[in-house]
Amino acid sequence: MEETNPLPKLSLYILGSIFVLTLFAIAQTVFGAGGTVNVSSLVVVGNSAPTVSNVVLNGGSLITLITNATTAITVGYTVTDANGCNDVFQSGSVTSTVFRSGVGAACTANNANCYILHTTTTNACTGNASTTNATTTFGLYYFADSTNGASSSYAAQYWEASVLLADASSATSTASSTNQELDVLNAIDITTSSINYGTVSANANTGGTNQYATTTNAGNSSTTVRVHAISTLTSGANSMATSSQVYSTSSFTYAGTSTALTDTAVTISGLLMTAPTSTATTTYARTTFWGLGVPPSTATGSYTGTTRFTSLWQP
Repeated sequence: MEETNPLPKLSLYILGSIFVLTLFAIAQTVFGAGGTVNVSSLVVVGNSAPTVSNVVLNGGSLITLITNATTAITVGYTVTDANGCNDVFQSGSVTSTVFRSGVGAACTANNANCYILHTTTTNACTGNASTTNATTTFGLYYFADSTNGASSSYAAQYWEASVLLADASSATSTASSTNQELDVLNAIDITTSSINYGTVSANANTGGTNQYATTTNAGNSSTTVRVHAISTLTSGANSMATSSQVYSTSSFTYAGTSTALTDTAVTISGLLMTAPTSTATTTYARTTFWGLGVPPSTATGSYTGTTRFTSLWQP
């Protein structure tokens, strides 16, 4: 019998072994087989919409304005964002609006009834916390519309604050405060600190030379003016009668159409100033004209006195 050659079988065996080893190597490479295996992780964090709450206007107190100036009032609120407060304060936006209820939260900025700020002046976002408190500070002008009392044109309305948040993904949230009243400010400003008649001889008067005192409405209601002498013109032991000084709402030649000053407050007839709507003071200013008649036998000297101007609300 002819003997079979074993080499082909051996070759097939070797080739089979190589194939198995190759598959094992591939499997080890693909599937990470071994003593230590690293598996990667992947997740996409979705956006969580922010919320604003606890909006408080002026600390919950009546808003009282300051004569001829701005008054700082605050809007406090709480911001919550599961992605962290910086998602709003750094990557998003905050818009705070303080407004008279009659014009609504979508009002156009106006110093009489609508104030809008797009920044937050106090931000307690520490460590990117998910909940934080914030404050926006506004400066309300002295002529902001009053909603409190009989002298207000908007007694049936109130002031309110609204806060709108937007995060980095433009998700928004809005909330409003409870109602708050803005008080009446009845006030005036006088542009001169003295009425100086210069030198006038005894038994003489200022004639057609008038002194001026300009009164400006420095509040948020219509007003007229009352005047009276709280001290008459005096030099040492000598004095002049209060009625020696006279005034009018137009220029005059002494005594003309003027009214004599008194020791009790008297409303100046025809002098009514409407409530301001801007800082253009000349629009809400009125001038009074002053003159003096020195009585006969008045001793020489430098005489001084004080006249008080008082605002008075007029409907």
